[in-house]
Amino acid sequence: MKFEPVTIKQMARDLNLGISTVSRALHDSHEISEETKKRVVAYARKLNYIPNPIALSLRAKRNRSIGIVISQFNNPFCSQVVHGMESAFYREGYQVSIVQTSESAEKEMKAIQYLSSRVDGLLVSISSETKNTDHLKDLYEKGMPIVFYDRVCRDIQTHMTLSDNYRGAYEATRHLLDQGCTRIGFVGGAATQPIVQERKAGYLSALQDAGATIDERWIHYLPKGGVHYVETEVAMDRLMRLPKSKRPDGLLTCWDKVTADAYRYLRRHEISMPEELALIGFSNFPLTDFVSPSLSVVQQQSEKLGEVAAGQLIALLQSKRKPARFQTEVLMPEIIIRESSMRLVTDSSRLKKKTQNLKTKR
Repeated sequence: MKFEPVTIKQMARDLNLGISTVSRALHDSHEISEETKKRVVAYARKLNYIPNPIALSLRAKRNRSIGIVISQFNNPFCSQVVHGMESAFYREGYQVSIVQTSESAEKEMKAIQYLSSRVDGLLVSISSETKNTDHLKDLYEKGMPIVFYDRVCRDIQTHMTLSDNYRGAYEATRHLLDQGCTRIGFVGGAATQPIVQERKAGYLSALQDAGATIDERWIHYLPKGGVHYVETEVAMDRLMRLPKSKRPDGLLTCWDKVTADAYRYLRRHEISMPEELALIGFSNFPLTDFVSPSLSVVQQQSEKLGEVAAGQLIALLQSKRKPARFQTEVLMPEIIIRESSMRLVTDSSRLKKKTQNLKTKR
């Protein structure tokens, strides 16, 4: 993919200096006076100038390296996505560099800056704290091919791959309603994340379609994305300390770690599942079938998501011009019903894993 790059030529013109002078000043050359260096560097900082990554790659005749930005290494969903990406890139002869943000906007900016001059393209999932995406927009406008996956930036016109978050949350909430739950809570990640809002929208639509009660006291966000257990603990405390008649009898958790931590909270406080609280949550954690009670989950097609996103980036890198249209691939999640949410059991065999494929289109 070839966009119109932003070069030091513009800076040279604005400063009324030669291109080579600006370049040498930025590289701290002894041939350039200190006064000129300070002037050039100050102007570069003012413009938030980043050396053109594509130009650097072309000089090096491209290094066939891809940068992957993830939220957490220890998140099974992320590791599964990366596995899918690596498989696709390996087949095409690309190497990958992986950097985690730990849900920090600052770490995301540093990761992007670190990778920008070292790779041919980027696969990015936005951190929970990220509200301003100018660092990504600037880099994209300078010519860096970027594909978003899972948590996307819709302000940048490029390829994206994500799960159908709305449908996953809708079907999970419908399941809780079908099990007789009448007061269903929602614990998500950061409210700024589009996928959290999409999941909340699915949750609310299911309640509205069923004519069920919606109570704002049952809805909680975790600004740090639930990275630390205490965030989920506080939200669960607020839910479980409501008067018994107002306390949720069903709960949808919308983040991998939040789901695990909500389960941990209920076990720690000896709150029975599903009798006191029926729990289902987004999760790609392994072994959810082997805990007791076994955990109902909305499971995303993580490895396939990684493979598709990688294919989108490879297509950009191999293209000689900007595509006429960008593609957004939406993958359907899978609802896996287990003991933690099965309140209505008439046959012991129904307690075994029951899988429901989501084939209904949004």
